Amino acid sequence: MKFQSKTDLLEAIEREHRTFVDLVGSQPQQLCARAAVWGDDWTIKDLCAHLTEWEQMFLGWYRAGREGRKPAVPAEGYKWNETPLLNKAIWQKHRHKSWRVVRRQFDSSYEEILSLAEQLDERELLTPGLYPWTKKLPLMTYLAANTSSHYRTGTRILKRWLRASDE
Repeated sequence: MKFQSKTDLLEAIEREHRTFVDLVGSQPQQLCARAAVWGDDWTIKDLCAHLTEWEQMFLGWYRAGREGRKPAVPAEGYKWNETPLLNKAIWQKHRHKSWRVVRRQFDSSYEEILSLAEQLDERELLTPGLYPWTKKLPLMTYLAANTSSHYRTGTRILKRWLRASDE
C-alpha cells in the first residue's frame, strides 16, 4: 500500500495493529500454543515474535542509517530473496520463549516503532532515497512493510488458519 501522508501511514499502522491484536486476543489461551498457524508449525506466539523481530530489524536499519552507517538489509548474511531462510531463523530464535515474554516484547516493540513513526516528519518519510540504504525508495516503504502491511498479513494468516481449524 502506498501512502500519501504521514497521517495515512499512522492511521494504517494503528488500525492494522488493532485488528491483529483484537483477533489474537479473542483466541483462547490454549489455541495460542497450537502449531500449524503458518510456516514450520508456527504458533500464534511464533507469529507475534516474527512481527516483533521485523519491527526491530527496521528500527536497527533506521538507527544505522541515521548514524551514517549502512545497515545489513534485511539482516546480516541474508539477501531479500532469502527471506524464507531468514524467517525460519527468526522462528528458531524465538520459538522457545514463553507467550508472556513474546507478548511483552510484541507490545513494547509496537510502542517503540509507533513512537518513531509519530516523530518522523513527512519529508523524512516520503523522500525517495533520503537514506542510502533505502536506495530509491522512501523510508515509508520500509516502515509500512514492517508495520501495517505486516500486521495485515498476520491477520490474514491467522484468519485462514482459524477457518481451517474450524473445518
